[in-house]
Amino acid sequence: MSILLGTANSVSYNQDYDPLDTLNFTRQSEFEMVQIYLNQQLIADSQQLKKIKNHLQKQSALRCFFHSDISLSSQLFSNDYYKNLYSYLERFSDFRIIFHYDEKEDLDSILGFLQTIQRPAGKIYIENYFQFRGKAKAEKNLRKFMAIFSLSQNSDSIFYPVLDIPRFFQSKLGFSAEEALNWCYQLFNFFGNRKIPLLLHLIDSRSPQQQKSDYCPIGEGYIPYSKIFGFIKKNNVKIEGIIFEYLDKINTLKSRENLKKILGEIK
Repeated sequence: MSILLGTANSVSYNQDYDPLDTLNFTRQSEFEMVQIYLNQQLIADSQQLKKIKNHLQKQSALRCFFHSDISLSSQLFSNDYYKNLYSYLERFSDFRIIFHYDEKEDLDSILGFLQTIQRPAGKIYIENYFQFRGKAKAEKNLRKFMAIFSLSQNSDSIFYPVLDIPRFFQSKLGFSAEEALNWCYQLFNFFGNRKIPLLLHLIDSRSPQQQKSDYCPIGEGYIPYSKIFGFIKKNNVKIEGIIFEYLDKINTLKSRENLKKILGEIK
């Protein structure tokens, strides 16, 4: 079971999230993918943006995902961020951009936003995100998340899912470990049955509170990754790739090593 692996520029936390440091790390460590978070400070820094583009042109085999600083909501269009974001993205012959899903928006609004941000050269990704606490809110959130993709089949919009697996297991949602795992399975089946590839965001943690101090390499925490990837393989769920979202390089490298071992042990 071979899956493309990458890291987010959170890995350069001690370098103020410097994307150039991250790009050097991905090259030196031979990752296949990278995710760069385009916050409002970075999107206004034309010199830094130019350097990022130059680095990516030199690392042409590297698959890059950009991440929006503002969720898929009305706020996205209320200031210059959206204009500056797309002005930068359209400098690339093709691009991938991730937006957090905003559960406060209704379905019609979300589908409208997706039509607005669609570009011929770009791939749009929506990432699961929880703004409220409690099991009932989380279940409503996930049903709406799936509904976006169901309803989009009747529209001209084409977009792709990002599943942040650790979020299902956060204590604030109120799911038991078994309930969180079953929701993962449900979403894997939902997208797998539609032949829609998934991009996964991963960390592991020693505690459901998932404080930064609790982070640990994949397979050494409480999230049942052996079961998760066993299900993915058994049900032939298509995975576009995996992005590690750690705040340091040691956990990232150890996670790659551990994940390859987990994947190799799945029958």
